[in-house]
Amino acid sequence: MTVLPARQALSVTQPAATAPIPLTTVLLPAYNEAVALPTVLAELFSVLGDGYEVIVVDDGSTDGTTSVAQAFPCRVLRHPENRGKGAAIRTGLAQARGENIVVMDADASYPASAIPRIVELLRTHDLVRCNRRRNTASMPPVNRLGNWLFDRLLSFSHGLDGSDHLSGLYGLRREALLRLKLESEGFDIEAEISIKARMRGLRVTSFPIEYQPRLGEKKLQPWRDGFLILGRIVVMFLLYNPLLTFVIPGVVLMALMLSGAFLLGQTAIRTPFFGLDVHSFIIAILGGVASFQLIVFGVAAALYGVEAGYRPARWLLRVSSRPIRLSGALLGVLAVIFAAVYIVALISRWLSEGAGLFYATREVVLAATLLVFGMQLLSAALFLSIFSGRLERWQPSPPRNGDGPPE
Repeated sequence: MTVLPARQALSVTQPAATAPIPLTTVLLPAYNEAVALPTVLAELFSVLGDGYEVIVVDDGSTDGTTSVAQAFPCRVLRHPENRGKGAAIRTGLAQARGENIVVMDADASYPASAIPRIVELLRTHDLVRCNRRRNTASMPPVNRLGNWLFDRLLSFSHGLDGSDHLSGLYGLRREALLRLKLESEGFDIEAEISIKARMRGLRVTSFPIEYQPRLGEKKLQPWRDGFLILGRIVVMFLLYNPLLTFVIPGVVLMALMLSGAFLLGQTAIRTPFFGLDVHSFIIAILGGVASFQLIVFGVAAALYGVEAGYRPARWLLRVSSRPIRLSGALLGVLAVIFAAVYIVALISRWLSEGAGLFYATREVVLAATLLVFGMQLLSAALFLSIFSGRLERWQPSPPRNGDGPPE
């Protein structure tokens, strides 16, 4: 037996070379689930017929999970070390052969009887999610509260419809799941799937299920994993809403900073308690530069989303159009030339006057800032040009999200 490096999965059981390609692959990420796994697999194979394959991904268990799984007619993959639920799902996805992928926790809390209905709904949808009933006594109160809070947060920040977006039983079309390019390693994998499904405009539906008490040791730690899920939601909100989180704040901040710099460039402003002079002018100018960087970062975040396969926002298509890019590059070059010439003129005048005390501080700061702005405009135009081909070839399509329970 060949032992692969720790960051890869060791395939313990493989299908026969002549095995037919299944319609659906059921993925069971499992970490120390030797107690629950016999019940889960027995129920699965009593429900599933032809056209299914079951893959158990042993995520570095130490309790004999692999041995239990090998007693059933399923494929078994094993991580030499514990890497997290998200990593286990991605490992299973890489080995799955089915057109549909159904993910189910291996703790016996979800009914295997729901899987045929998931597969049926995947004929007309890209993602099917099973909603646990809210009033179930099988879920600890802290988990119920956490799921409710995360549903509200996902609805507010990402516009997700429906509920129970962190459910551990769901199915996706394999090609749609691969296009999501999942990155999560831990329990934040469901939040990532829900958010990216919305961003991709996938057709989503859901139906209610009964939730049962888990068997064996609880793996999810409410506070630790709750913060992990929260972090994933916040980071994806920042990256996938760049207009709201970076560009608009950058534009507002720039307007305030440049307005303040303009006023302070005329004269010092006196107040009852302190005065705003040339030092405040310099700070305002630097604030304008920083705000421009915020805008550029927002554009970069939007381009990251496009590179990951999401539909570009209309404002990004306009900003990255060829006339805007060329105009920005030309304006940047002119600004650099003008600022450089003006700085040289200021220094020459100072030298011609005997190189005494220098009083043109505001002019030098303003010219240096204009020089930096010009260089930023030029670099931003070149940066957009790198992605211009992909953006110009993009054919926008209306979102297909039909989230909600089927009739």
